[in-house]
Amino acid sequence: EQFGVSRVPVREALKTLEFIGIVQHVRGDGVYIRSVQIHDLLQHVEFAVQDNTADIQQTLEELFEVREAIEVKAAQLAAIRRTEKDLQILQNAVFAMENDVKMHRNHKQSSMDFHSGIINASQNKILCRINEALINLHWLSRQKSAEEGGRGSIALDFHSKLLEAIRQKDALSAGILMKEHLLQAKRALLHNAPK
Repeated sequence: EQFGVSRVPVREALKTLEFIGIVQHVRGDGVYIRSVQIHDLLQHVEFAVQDNTADIQQTLEELFEVREAIEVKAAQLAAIRRTEKDLQILQNAVFAMENDVKMHRNHKQSSMDFHSGIINASQNKILCRINEALINLHWLSRQKSAEEGGRGSIALDFHSKLLEAIRQKDALSAGILMKEHLLQAKRALLHNAPK
């Protein structure tokens, strides 16, 4: 009544909040706010941010904003905290991407392996959970990126430089390179995205 909203949208909003796990409906008693852990929310975050009716360009723009927030910090942390095992995983992803580019194959999996490897090398469990929760949206971004001609060699160059910065424990360069990489990919994708 206070906001002039009918019962129907309130009921739908409560259903969404219940699906996400924020509230619990107790039949015959009412709706209660639950004790929420971040892991519970992250399991449903993709549902909350994905809108099937949304324009693909807007979805990609918003995804790149999120990726910048997550992956620039992850690259900086990876440079500080990476292990030899992390370096090997990143090196393997770069080798796989080199082969994909040489053979003119789709490189989205090797790209995802590299970016996930950086996030895992950050040794930050919450960043890793966020990455897992957004995996389908990441896949969409990389699918679109892989469709752009010539993008593979450009991305490979950034990946090689990022690997070297992380190997040298140069957090400042790793963060700058990741930001440049994401901005360049965003420009290329959104320039060619359907309007």
